Amino acid sequence: MNVLMVTPHLPPHQAANALLPHLLGRALSTDGHGVRYLTFGREADRADTAFVRRRMPGLRATRLPQALEAAETWWKGRPFVDRAELVHIHSSTWMNQVAARLAVRRRRPYVLTHYGTEIWHHDGKDARFRRFNREAAHVAFYSEALLRRARELDVPLPGASVVYPPVADAFHAPAPEARDDARRKVLPRGGALVLNVKRLHPLADHATLLEAMARVRARRDDVTLLIAGDGPLEADLKAKARALDLGESVRFLGRVPNEEVAVLTGAADLFALSSALEATPTVALEALACGTPVVSTDNPGGVELRGIFGDDVAVVPRQDPAALAESIVAFLEAPRRARPETARILEERFRLPGVTARYLALYREALAR
Repeated sequence: MNVLMVTPHLPPHQAANALLPHLLGRALSTDGHGVRYLTFGREADRADTAFVRRRMPGLRATRLPQALEAAETWWKGRPFVDRAELVHIHSSTWMNQVAARLAVRRRRPYVLTHYGTEIWHHDGKDARFRRFNREAAHVAFYSEALLRRARELDVPLPGASVVYPPVADAFHAPAPEARDDARRKVLPRGGALVLNVKRLHPLADHATLLEAMARVRARRDDVTLLIAGDGPLEADLKAKARALDLGESVRFLGRVPNEEVAVLTGAADLFALSSALEATPTVALEALACGTPVVSTDNPGGVELRGIFGDDVAVVPRQDPAALAESIVAFLEAPRRARPETARILEERFRLPGVTARYLALYREALAR
């Protein structure tokens, strides 16, 4: 089978809609399928990847950048669509919607995956977005909450299901010796380690996490918080950490390669997710796969994971630093690793072979129509 992946990002971006097409494409290629990509970027085109340039963000209100991107998408995407049997579109961007129109025009079915933002912020009225969903052979959602929200908005869905994100093989429970070694490297003087891995963006609400950390430190001065990720709020968050007098107890690591994130996640005592909005937070799944329990705010994704994994995911109210701090301290007073049942659920429902099999089944259904 020849598949074209249309996605706004590819690694080294660490967004969910970069990791899924990359991991899924790699698994499909290993199984003998042909995979090509159409994505945003400034790199030179390759045999298997065409890049569409993002243009003039300051002029986007004029629609000129979108028109130029649409023309390039059509020009570069057409030969890729013609060589594909099926198109898999990840998220909803201007490029993605143009690629969907191209697929329809060239009589290629497309499967659409929604990750979150395009549904959370849909007003139920956008005619282009509604057609984008209606003309898909199947629409996959990153979480049950996301699918429910789409149905509340009456988004036209000819076929819909939930396909959870895969957890990469790099994320697994480390051997005790390897975990001890990793902890010594980041905590040479010992203590407790809390980790957060998210882009520094308003929806991740790191401000609440920093305020919670100030409360944690008032009760336990041996706790260190590592924040892995970059983004537009980096300077503001560092200034807030200084204002809270957090000193060396909070360390901003910037963007960290996934292999290193896996080591840090296995070394941590607790993963803290302060996000205001999530579908299925892959970073929390990765933490659980490494044996590290999670405390999350009651965003839709955190609540859903609590329902799946039980006590290995604690949930507290959003934007409530006192509640988040209390949960962190309570766990650190009685630390433990994730339960064996959590590892079993992850292997059955959240590893790449199962996710690949699910998408292959959707592809075959789409081609059989």
